[in-house]
Amino acid sequence: MAVDGGGSRFELIVGVHDLAEQPDARDDELKSWVPFSVAEPLLRTLLAMSRRTGARLRVTSDDAFRSDIELLAPWLARNGVAGIFFVPTSVLGRPGRLAAADLRALAGLGMKIGVHGVDHLDWTAISERQFLDDVGEGRAALEAILGRPVDIVAPPFGRFNIHILHRLFAMGFREVHTSRPGLALASAAIKPRNMLKPGNVSAVLAVGGRRGGWRDVVRCRLRPLSTRLRTLAGVP
Repeated sequence: MAVDGGGSRFELIVGVHDLAEQPDARDDELKSWVPFSVAEPLLRTLLAMSRRTGARLRVTSDDAFRSDIELLAPWLARNGVAGIFFVPTSVLGRPGRLAAADLRALAGLGMKIGVHGVDHLDWTAISERQFLDDVGEGRAALEAILGRPVDIVAPPFGRFNIHILHRLFAMGFREVHTSRPGLALASAAIKPRNMLKPGNVSAVLAVGGRRGGWRDVVRCRLRPLSTRLRTLAGVP
């Protein structure tokens, strides 16, 4: 079973996508594809690093690829690592993707399921009504499948602004997972994720090998202000 606790002040959150040896990812999705034969040794290294630094390792996976249930979840369960799976609900049941029964199986292994909208839309590029519908309908679909509340969310493409953050927290989400790198403060609601993909491996390992300190606490505390400033500057 996955471990979803621990007393560490810091978390090392690592994000992946399709891990199949022959990719189910298509087109732009291939930019984030890492075969499991490559990813698994890296995950083992990151787990060993987290044990040395004291930061609790959590692994997230986006977009509901079949490799979540076939490869990643068994590894997480064997190693006692907490997993979160962010699911755009419109892909459920498609070839190479998870089905509703797979989400229940993941939950049965102690994994968390998170909101990723319905259609994997850029929430910064659509109307507020479209944003609210995409979040609300995706959440409702997941809760109907799982029979329990879902209160973790990751904006598609990692794009968000201060207005989206405010809306998500007002909707009762307790964690918002970004695609910006760094260590996460366990008590913080905004969670940086270190995305494991081609061209970014060294950066993820660098974060994984770092012991959290006061600078990381300051970065975590300043993230809402940083998001506000990026919004004012028009940077998603």
